[in-house]
Amino acid sequence: MATRKLAKKKPRPKAASTDQLGDRSIPVSRLHLHLENPRHEPVESEAEAIAQLCDEEMVTELAKDIAQRGALSPLEVLGVMPMPGNPGHFISLEGNRRTCALIVANDPQRAPAAFREQLKRIPGLDQVPRLVKAHVFKGTSDAKQWIELRHLGLQGGAGTKDWDTTQKQRAAGENVKTSARDNTLAVLVLDRLVARGLLSAEDRRRVSVTTLTRYLGSPGVRAIVGLGSAKDLIYTHEVDEVDQALLHLVLDSLNPQADGTYAVHSRSDAKERVQYANDLKATGHAPSTPLAKATPAPEPTLMRSAGAEAKKPTASKRSANHPDTRKFLIPTDFKVALKDPVLLHLRKEGTELELERFSFSGNYLLRAFVEQIMTLFAKKNGRHNAGMSDSKLTQACADLLRTKGLTGKVVTNVEKAAGDQNTGHGLHSLGHAVHGGTIPTPIDLKRHFDTWRPSLEAMLNDLAQPKN
Repeated sequence: MATRKLAKKKPRPKAASTDQLGDRSIPVSRLHLHLENPRHEPVESEAEAIAQLCDEEMVTELAKDIAQRGALSPLEVLGVMPMPGNPGHFISLEGNRRTCALIVANDPQRAPAAFREQLKRIPGLDQVPRLVKAHVFKGTSDAKQWIELRHLGLQGGAGTKDWDTTQKQRAAGENVKTSARDNTLAVLVLDRLVARGLLSAEDRRRVSVTTLTRYLGSPGVRAIVGLGSAKDLIYTHEVDEVDQALLHLVLDSLNPQADGTYAVHSRSDAKERVQYANDLKATGHAPSTPLAKATPAPEPTLMRSAGAEAKKPTASKRSANHPDTRKFLIPTDFKVALKDPVLLHLRKEGTELELERFSFSGNYLLRAFVEQIMTLFAKKNGRHNAGMSDSKLTQACADLLRTKGLTGKVVTNVEKAAGDQNTGHGLHSLGHAVHGGTIPTPIDLKRHFDTWRPSLEAMLNDLAQPKN
């Protein structure tokens, strides 16, 4: 009777002995890549893993940096496990990219052909470590919790918390390799506004530093807001005026306009950013008192005009002026410097009239306020005629604003009111409500005022200037 031969079972890899585990120094020649590392799709061979990492993970650049330093960072130790079936060799579990850089730096022939010459030309290649520190785990399950803690985010505070943009900038110092230095001026501006009591710490945290950097990165914007350097706080205009302009810029990135959009936003292009700065100038929010010589910003002190109130959070003061939350038609920060008694009375009552109770009166007051400013503006500039219609008065003011070099919403909001009698904020629509039409809601009235505001401020700014 024939006897069956039993197939020999493959011996199971021996478990790592306890004397192999823990912190060790391991020759690079005994390190191997993990073929199922999350940095790349699972692969069949180490050569495939090397190819993917070189193609997608800037391994050559890392190898160059390691050669220049002559070491890996002592703050980051590799995590490895014994390689089954290959005693004395180890598989990288944490630090696959660094392991790959070490492998190809020590032996460029193991890199894909496209990278070999580049690797061979790295200066100081002989300085790349051939022995590295690593922590040896028993297997993947033992390393898993630590890898997850390192790479899976904050995890309720237990994981790694990345530095935000401001923290990166502060840490960057003179490091020219990092883009964090691009945000230097924005961070200096924000720190100064907080130190001066103009911006609350809470609002400071809400600001997008990169958005602010985009605006301050434009020479045209810096020139208008009174800054003379792209990297340092150098003032070209009176200090308080510059800081107020910078505050306006910051708050416009935090608080939506009446239509829900933001005047300062991350999607703006260079032309829009300069246009925003020109609008600041047109509405009297840009500095107007030049210094004899550009000078570094002085030590920050509380704004003289702000006093103790400046210590209060900016958000609470600002939110009180938002059309959805403020009680009155005209926010108190809308100033009228003219001595015109009618205008001053209208402004005073507009800041005190509760629209929830007196929306009809508020509508009437808004129309009268806008009409009075436009009438004064047109008269000063020789464009007013007795008996002008609402649309002709409005169009005359729009033409004057454009003639004076103003653009953007300062002009277009007036042109809309002149060109379409059904425009909600136009004099015709506001007058229609007075004569029995639908009365705008309190929120609509406040939004209509906010729509007019940049244009009204531009006209008031012109009225405050001596007549030529």
